Amino acid sequence: MRRFCRIFFSRYALCALFILFEIALIAYFVFYFSIYSFAFLAMAAIINILVFINLINKEINPEFKLTWLVVVMLMPLLGGIIYIIFFPRRLSRRDAKFMKEMFSSMEEAEREGIGYISSDMALRAISEKSVSAAGRAYSLLADDSLARIYTGCVSSYFSSGEEFYQDLLHSLADAKKYIFIETFILAEGKMWNGIHSILSEKIREGVEVRILYDDIGSMSSVPYNFDAKLREEGIECHRFGKVTPRLVATHNNRDHRKIYIIDGESAYTGGINIADEYINVKERFGHWKDGGIKLLGEAARGFLKLFLGLYDLTVGSMSNYSEYFQRPESAVTDGTGFFIPFGSGPAPVYPTPVGKNTLENIIDFAESYLYITTPYLILDYDLTEALRSAAKRGVDVRIITPGIPDKKLIKLMTKSAYPRLMEAGVRIFEYTKGFIHEKSVVCDGTLAMIGTINLDYRSLVHHFEDGVWIFDDEVVLDIRDGFMQTERSCLEILEADAKLSFTEKVIKNLVRIFAPLL
Repeated sequence: MRRFCRIFFSRYALCALFILFEIALIAYFVFYFSIYSFAFLAMAAIINILVFINLINKEINPEFKLTWLVVVMLMPLLGGIIYIIFFPRRLSRRDAKFMKEMFSSMEEAEREGIGYISSDMALRAISEKSVSAAGRAYSLLADDSLARIYTGCVSSYFSSGEEFYQDLLHSLADAKKYIFIETFILAEGKMWNGIHSILSEKIREGVEVRILYDDIGSMSSVPYNFDAKLREEGIECHRFGKVTPRLVATHNNRDHRKIYIIDGESAYTGGINIADEYINVKERFGHWKDGGIKLLGEAARGFLKLFLGLYDLTVGSMSNYSEYFQRPESAVTDGTGFFIPFGSGPAPVYPTPVGKNTLENIIDFAESYLYITTPYLILDYDLTEALRSAAKRGVDVRIITPGIPDKKLIKLMTKSAYPRLMEAGVRIFEYTKGFIHEKSVVCDGTLAMIGTINLDYRSLVHHFEDGVWIFDDEVVLDIRDGFMQTERSCLEILEADAKLSFTEKVIKNLVRIFAPLL
């Protein structure tokens, strides 16, 4: 109730009312002029025809085309205008120039840093072990122009938020130069208090601290001026995607990343936000099962680029990248695996769906087994068929989803994906102890991915996300063992359990039409 009241009587609610008013005003003028003006009707018809032609010829996922065509056809006067407002997004010349300069400066700073090894050399080393894996790595590098392959790193997998948090506290306490944190949810409570206590001490020691949190993701968990209060303490804290009373498509693009970087030497990512449920201090939806990874060594630079890129875009600054990409004195060099930290996000910042393409490549790579953990399972046709194809060619495909959902409608949509996957031989398990929030994929004991990407449209299309592609490292086996351990607390779904009632089918079919836009 307290969370509800905080939102209902907040600036966010006021902004939402203004946006609804703008939508109502547009609708009013459209229908008003359509009654009294034949010229307006003719213009609206022309707009819809042009939108229709544009959609048919646009090189995008067919499911998005279909959804937008439904919108245009259901609202012949308003649909075309909605499409013009929300879909055709391009970077302004100013933003495009800023991003080009920023990424160029960042890459130059990394090349000049001590210990730089080109991705070409790493690709050749991967090819000696697996030509197929090298092809997948090359594809990822082509999708994310800032990504590169890192070697000589030590990695640690955490099978719970509690383990992740305790290790993170130790690393934060050891920081000497800087601490960078990026999170979707920042909530007041025990977890934040533990982190904040260390950050306050580090500020007194002269350590630079930056925090970026999502404005909507944290709207019910911290006061509106929380970032300003932290800046008064010396912590450079900013909100990503500030909510404003404007009808713009960017409100739908949130920063869903969870990145923690210490001195450019260690970096963490995974499903763990800064809120008490993630470490099971606060119970929500039963036991909260999460997971994450720590990278010690050069690979931390990959996450450093992701953080600085979105931070500088948000603040409008240009950091001194050379200062942050210098190799730490205690640099790790004895790791044997290959790591590609990568970013994914909405167009036009990311021209291709990096997260989705990476998932499809891993699924296609699998020959023996493919194990996936995800809180949501709302797949498009491409990913569904990729999983079905893997199962049909004899791959042991298993997916773990929550037994206790955080959202009933999302649970229905997740459940609706079961039958077609199971029909091809995919095995589905539900975590009976509660809610599983870990996002991991592992196959054949050699390749894995872990990060913040859910298997749904929001993560694969609309949100800014991050992950790390891992090949030929012992941590791949740790992720596999973590999956097997979790499976012991799961119930396998049988064909009878996956059936939907008539009402559920109706709801699923209606939601499915508009799912790509939600």
